[in-house]
Amino acid sequence: MGRIIVRRYRIPLPEQLAKPTRPVRAVLIGDLHGKMFGEANKDLVMAIEKEVPDVIFSVGDLAVCKPGKETKAEVGIALLKRLSCICPVYAILGNHELRTREYAKAYPGVYDHIRNELRKSGVTLLENDQDRLKLLGTEFCIHGMDIPMKYYKKLSTPVLTAEEIRHSIGEPEKDCYNVLLAHHPVFFESYALWGADLTLSGHLHGGMVRLPILGGAVSPQLKLFPKYDCGLYRKYGHHLAVTAGLGWHSIAFRINNPPEITSMELY
Repeated sequence: MGRIIVRRYRIPLPEQLAKPTRPVRAVLIGDLHGKMFGEANKDLVMAIEKEVPDVIFSVGDLAVCKPGKETKAEVGIALLKRLSCICPVYAILGNHELRTREYAKAYPGVYDHIRNELRKSGVTLLENDQDRLKLLGTEFCIHGMDIPMKYYKKLSTPVLTAEEIRHSIGEPEKDCYNVLLAHHPVFFESYALWGADLTLSGHLHGGMVRLPILGGAVSPQLKLFPKYDCGLYRKYGHHLAVTAGLGWHSIAFRINNPPEITSMELY
């Protein structure tokens, strides 16, 4: 699979919050799609351990879920189980896992298996809900959203609004740092308007082929030069971190786009 790179960011916390005793270290992973980095993913685990994280976020697509094909869900489940021994792990499901819920007859038992095994492994799986976490003296509220499948359509995609987000997961908390796990980054403006201090996403695989200056060339929805392919973005004082992810599925290549994890210091 090749070497794993680490993309690092420093993100300031709002002035009104109690500051942590040192920067909070968070690792973001996404879009594993059943890939392996060394035996039992030991190379990936070691790369994450080296960042000494206080919390790990997984933003979906652990598996490849297509009718008639093996999902390879066990690879991702085993990875998150191992990572939960390092520090708290928060996860959401991506469009591949959610497909197994929407089309349950084509994937008998798969959705329940993934969901139940993640919960049994010690991972906090967020499905349109939230959890509070205090790290180094700072209060965090972690929200996880299941983005409906209609927002993953190819070529023509409807807009997910802040009001729809509010209807799905409620209001952000007023007395803590609100982190939103949302698999698809294209709706950053709505995430910011909803009130996410920091949104964490993946899905676009870094644009698959990365070109100098221009960035990622194409999204899974077959749109050229997607706006939020990977990186750290800011809007209205809110941040979005998008990981280029670790694997692939239908289009089996990544050019000038190595597998990556994202490491953040929140200070």
